[in-house]
Amino acid sequence: MTARRKYLYSDTDRHGNRRWYFSPPGWSKTRLRTAEGTPEFRKEYDELFSKWDAGHDKPNKGAERVDSGSVEWLLRQYQASATFAQLAENTRTQRANFYRRFCRVYGPTPVADLTPAALAQVRDGFGDRRFAARNFVKAMRSAFSWACDETVGLARANPAASVRLPSGKTPGHKAWTLDHVLKFKDHYPQGHRARIALALLLFTVQRISDIRTMGIKDVRDGYLTVRHRKTGNLVEIPILGILRDELGDRYKEMIWWQSERGAPYSEKSASMRFSAFVRDVPELPDGLTAHGLRKCVPTLLAELGTSEDVIMSVLGDESADEARVYIQTAKRKQLATGGLRAAEAEIAKVWRG
Repeated sequence: MTARRKYLYSDTDRHGNRRWYFSPPGWSKTRLRTAEGTPEFRKEYDELFSKWDAGHDKPNKGAERVDSGSVEWLLRQYQASATFAQLAENTRTQRANFYRRFCRVYGPTPVADLTPAALAQVRDGFGDRRFAARNFVKAMRSAFSWACDETVGLARANPAASVRLPSGKTPGHKAWTLDHVLKFKDHYPQGHRARIALALLLFTVQRISDIRTMGIKDVRDGYLTVRHRKTGNLVEIPILGILRDELGDRYKEMIWWQSERGAPYSEKSASMRFSAFVRDVPELPDGLTAHGLRKCVPTLLAELGTSEDVIMSVLGDESADEARVYIQTAKRKQLATGGLRAAEAEIAKVWRG
């Protein structure tokens, strides 16, 4: 049986033979020609997915040729570059989608003819989706910044450099208090999916996109290794005793927080599921989210007088501002351990009664 893969679909012909197709957004359906379940099948799928993810069009008969020196040509060159490959996976996917849609209108435009006004018009088309608009402008700035580098030399000017970014200021996610945490904890029995999600979010202080795939496979010598999907940062954090107690026998599982089907949640469904758990607790106010829960431990550490470096290390951040760009990996691990131990001691006072 073929494992479920993104944008992979099948049907059966009149002879009962199963046929597999790769059909992502923006591509016509592409049939896989290798035998289902073989290494060749997986390789063919991976190659198709990589081409689509990088923004390449399916090579259909009669497909329009991309002219050298056009905007689409430049964006394809950028997506094939080492600079683009170094971005986090989520960032690459997001930007590839921006470029693909942008090229439907401006793809044939010569690079030298693309104006800030044209980019501003596309930015304004996002309406009240200001974060999408910000990310679009950033995506175009990055592509042209790369192209303007003297070692690349595909463009003489960056038309996105002067395009104003929409404001990114928001009230932010509401931070959870310890009272909120305890009300949530007491509403669900130990071992419930909601309690497991709470414990992972609270005692690792990682994003919900990262905790959804955590498991014993990520633990070595008492430390949990996490590669942030959003930033690509590698973080090592201690497995706290209070977290092991909450996980119980599930600690031995490859995936700790499993859906009803026994599989990891997708990024979207993980957030939706946790929000549903929160709504089912009548004592909790509206507006509490998984991201807001991530603020609980740093807030507690700040109140305990913990240093900024410790808080940065617990969160897995490499920078707070331009003056503090890097913290050595070994130091981050040591500081994260001390920070989480301090938080554990404080929370345990009320957690265990």
